Amino acid sequence: MSWILFLSVVGLILICLEVFLPGMVAGVLGGLMLVAAVVLTYVEFGSSVGNKALVALVACSGVALLLWVTVFPKTRAGRLMVTEFDLSESKTADDLKALQNQTGTSLTPLRPAGTATIGSRRIDVVAESGWIEQNAPIQVVTVEGNRVFVRKV
Repeated sequence: MSWILFLSVVGLILICLEVFLPGMVAGVLGGLMLVAAVVLTYVEFGSSVGNKALVALVACSGVALLLWVTVFPKTRAGRLMVTEFDLSESKTADDLKALQNQTGTSLTPLRPAGTATIGSRRIDVVAESGWIEQNAPIQVVTVEGNRVFVRKV
Protein backbone atom coordinates (compact mmCIF):
# COMPACT_ATOMS: atom_id res chain seq x y z
CA MET A 1 0.00 0.00 0.00
CA SER A 2 2.80 2.44 0.83
CA TRP A 3 4.45 1.92 -2.58
CA ILE A 4 1.19 2.65 -4.34
CA LEU A 5 0.73 5.87 -2.41
CA PHE A 6 4.38 6.86 -2.89
CA LEU A 7 4.26 6.28 -6.66
CA SER A 8 0.98 8.20 -6.95
CA VAL A 9 2.18 11.24 -5.01
CA VAL A 10 5.60 11.42 -6.67
CA GLY A 11 4.01 10.86 -10.10
CA LEU A 12 1.61 13.76 -9.58
CA ILE A 13 4.42 16.01 -8.35
CA LEU A 14 6.55 15.18 -11.39
CA ILE A 15 3.67 15.90 -13.74
CA CYS A 16 3.16 19.29 -12.07
CA LEU A 17 6.89 20.02 -12.31
CA GLU A 18 6.80 19.30 -16.05
CA VAL A 19 5.42 22.80 -16.62
CA PHE A 20 8.60 24.35 -15.26
CA LEU A 21 11.18 21.76 -16.37
CA PRO A 22 11.91 21.44 -20.09
CA GLY A 23 12.36 18.16 -21.90
CA MET A 24 9.26 16.12 -20.97
CA VAL A 25 11.36 13.85 -18.74
CA ALA A 26 9.54 14.75 -15.51
CA GLY A 27 6.11 14.40 -17.13
CA VAL A 28 6.87 11.04 -18.70
CA LEU A 29 8.37 9.70 -15.46
CA GLY A 30 5.34 11.00 -13.55
CA GLY A 31 2.97 9.31 -15.96
CA LEU A 32 4.89 6.05 -15.74
CA MET A 33 4.77 6.24 -11.93
CA LEU A 34 0.99 6.71 -12.02
CA VAL A 35 0.61 3.73 -14.36
CA ALA A 36 2.84 1.68 -12.06
CA ALA A 37 0.69 2.67 -9.06
CA VAL A 38 -2.46 1.48 -10.84
CA VAL A 39 -0.78 -1.77 -11.92
CA LEU A 40 0.40 -2.41 -8.35
CA THR A 41 -3.14 -1.76 -7.13
CA TYR A 42 -4.43 -4.43 -9.53
CA VAL A 43 -1.74 -6.88 -8.39
CA GLU A 44 -2.15 -6.32 -4.63
CA PHE A 45 -5.90 -5.81 -4.33
CA GLY A 46 -7.46 -7.43 -7.40
CA SER A 47 -9.48 -6.14 -10.31
CA SER A 48 -12.31 -4.60 -8.29
CA VAL A 49 -10.06 -2.21 -6.35
CA GLY A 50 -7.78 -1.78 -9.40
CA ASN A 51 -10.72 -0.64 -11.52
CA LYS A 52 -11.75 1.83 -8.83
CA ALA A 53 -8.19 3.16 -8.64
CA LEU A 54 -8.05 3.54 -12.42
CA VAL A 55 -11.40 5.38 -12.54
CA ALA A 56 -10.30 7.61 -9.64
CA LEU A 57 -7.02 8.41 -11.40
CA VAL A 58 -8.77 9.28 -14.68
CA ALA A 59 -11.42 11.39 -12.89
CA CYS A 60 -8.84 13.24 -10.79
CA SER A 61 -6.72 13.84 -13.87
CA GLY A 62 -9.72 15.32 -15.68
CA VAL A 63 -10.58 17.61 -12.77
CA ALA A 64 -6.93 18.63 -12.40
CA LEU A 65 -6.70 19.42 -16.12
CA LEU A 66 -9.88 21.50 -15.97
CA LEU A 67 -8.61 23.43 -12.96
CA TRP A 68 -5.23 23.85 -14.62
CA VAL A 69 -6.74 25.34 -17.76
CA THR A 70 -9.07 27.68 -15.90
CA VAL A 71 -7.04 28.69 -12.84
CA PHE A 72 -3.35 28.56 -13.85
CA PRO A 73 -3.43 31.37 -16.47
CA LYS A 74 -4.75 33.73 -13.74
CA THR A 75 -1.90 33.03 -11.32
CA ARG A 76 1.33 35.05 -11.26
CA ALA A 77 3.34 32.19 -12.80
CA GLY A 78 0.63 31.66 -15.41
CA ARG A 79 0.64 35.32 -16.43
CA LEU A 80 4.40 35.11 -16.91
CA MET A 81 4.06 32.07 -19.18
CA VAL A 82 0.95 32.96 -21.16
CA THR A 83 1.34 35.64 -23.79
CA GLU A 84 -1.43 38.12 -24.34
CA PHE A 85 -1.85 38.83 -28.04
CA ASP A 86 -4.38 41.29 -29.35
CA LEU A 87 -5.55 40.09 -32.74
CA SER A 88 -7.02 43.49 -33.59
CA GLU A 89 -3.48 44.85 -34.00
CA SER A 90 -2.24 42.05 -36.22
CA LYS A 91 -1.50 42.74 -39.85
CA THR A 92 -4.03 41.42 -42.30
CA ALA A 93 -3.72 40.92 -46.04
CA ASP A 94 -5.94 43.98 -46.62
CA ASP A 95 -3.65 46.15 -44.50
CA LEU A 96 -0.64 44.92 -46.43
CA LYS A 97 -2.29 45.59 -49.82
CA ALA A 98 -2.19 49.30 -48.92
CA LEU A 99 1.62 49.10 -49.01
CA GLN A 100 1.64 48.48 -52.78
CA ASN A 101 4.17 50.80 -54.57
CA GLN A 102 5.23 52.52 -51.33
CA THR A 103 8.89 53.07 -50.54
CA GLY A 104 10.89 52.46 -47.41
CA THR A 105 14.23 51.32 -46.02
CA SER A 106 15.54 47.85 -45.25
CA LEU A 107 16.26 47.51 -41.53
CA THR A 108 18.11 44.23 -41.96
CA PRO A 109 19.91 42.67 -44.91
CA LEU A 110 17.29 41.00 -47.11
CA ARG A 111 18.72 37.54 -47.92
CA PRO A 112 16.09 37.34 -49.42
CA ALA A 113 13.82 37.80 -46.37
CA GLY A 114 14.23 40.41 -43.67
CA THR A 115 12.64 43.44 -42.06
CA ALA A 116 11.98 46.87 -43.51
CA THR A 117 10.37 50.14 -42.51
CA ILE A 118 7.67 51.23 -44.91
CA GLY A 119 6.03 54.46 -43.90
CA SER A 120 5.98 54.24 -40.11
CA ARG A 121 5.46 50.48 -40.03
CA ARG A 122 8.00 47.72 -39.44
CA ILE A 123 7.18 44.92 -41.90
CA ASP A 124 8.61 41.49 -42.70
CA VAL A 125 9.51 41.58 -46.40
CA VAL A 126 11.06 39.39 -49.09
CA ALA A 127 13.44 40.67 -51.77
CA GLU A 128 12.05 40.10 -55.25
CA SER A 129 15.42 38.89 -56.53
CA GLY A 130 18.86 38.68 -55.02
CA TRP A 131 20.01 40.19 -51.75
CA ILE A 132 19.49 43.75 -50.58
CA GLU A 133 21.88 45.28 -48.06
CA GLN A 134 20.83 46.92 -44.81
CA ASN A 135 19.59 50.56 -44.91
CA ALA A 136 18.97 50.40 -48.66
CA PRO A 137 16.00 52.24 -50.18
CA ILE A 138 13.32 49.76 -51.28
CA GLN A 139 9.91 49.80 -52.96
CA VAL A 140 7.02 47.37 -52.49
CA VAL A 141 6.50 45.51 -55.76
CA THR A 142 3.66 43.18 -54.87
CA VAL A 143 1.75 41.75 -51.93
CA GLU A 144 0.66 38.10 -52.01
CA GLY A 145 -1.36 37.16 -48.95
CA ASN A 146 0.82 38.08 -46.00
CA ARG A 147 4.08 38.23 -48.00
CA VAL A 148 5.39 41.61 -49.09
CA PHE A 149 7.84 41.54 -52.02
CA VAL A 150 10.23 44.47 -52.46
CA ARG A 151 13.01 45.57 -54.80
CA LYS A 152 15.90 47.96 -54.38
CA VAL A 153 15.17 51.47 -55.65
